[in-house]
Amino acid sequence: MKTSHRLLWIALALSVVLALSWQLFPLADSGDRLQQLPPQGWRLISRDMPLTPTEKSIFGQARVLKRLYQADGQRVVLVGIDGSQERHAVHDPLYCFRGAGWEVESKIDLPVPGGVARRLILGKGPEKAEAVYWISNGQVRHTSPLRYWWQATWRRLTLGRSGAEPVLIILQPATGEGVRWEKLFQSFPGLFEL
Repeated sequence: MKTSHRLLWIALALSVVLALSWQLFPLADSGDRLQQLPPQGWRLISRDMPLTPTEKSIFGQARVLKRLYQADGQRVVLVGIDGSQERHAVHDPLYCFRGAGWEVESKIDLPVPGGVARRLILGKGPEKAEAVYWISNGQVRHTSPLRYWWQATWRRLTLGRSGAEPVLIILQPATGEGVRWEKLFQSFPGLFEL
C-alpha cells in the first residue's frame, strides 16, 4: 500500500474517532447560564416572552431565552442564544436584520466589561430601529461571528476543556423610544455575567 493511501486511511480513522468521541461525550450547553440571568433585582423586573413561529424555525434545537426587561425605567427585549445544540442558530445578527428588510445605517462599537458590543442603527423606509449585540463565553465579549466559530470549534475539539460555550446576546428597545445603553449597562450588570 502506498504511503499516501496509508495517510488517507489514518486521517479517516482519526476523523471517525473524533466524530464518535463528540457523540459519546456530549458537551454541557450554556442554557443554564442564560437561565441564571436574574429576572428581578434592584430596579429591575422582567417577564419571559414566547418565541414566534419564525424564531422557532430559525433557532431550531438551540436553547433560547427571550425576555422583556425593564431596568431603571428603560424597556428592552433580550434574546440570548446558546448554539451548542444547533450551531447555525448563532450567526451574524446582520443577516437576520437584512433578511427582515432593514438596512444597516451605522455600526458603533460600545465598550462593555470584558470586551466590546456593537450598536446597530437600522432603517426600513421611514422606520428606524436599533439593536445592541455581543457574543460571550462568560469571560470575553466580542462581536465576531468568525471568532465565535473558532471558540465553539475549539471547545468541541477539546471536549469542553477550553471553556464555556459562547452565547449570542441581542438587545432591542421594547418601545419606539431610544435606549441610553450606558445607563442600562450600569443598572443591569447581570448582563455581563453571561
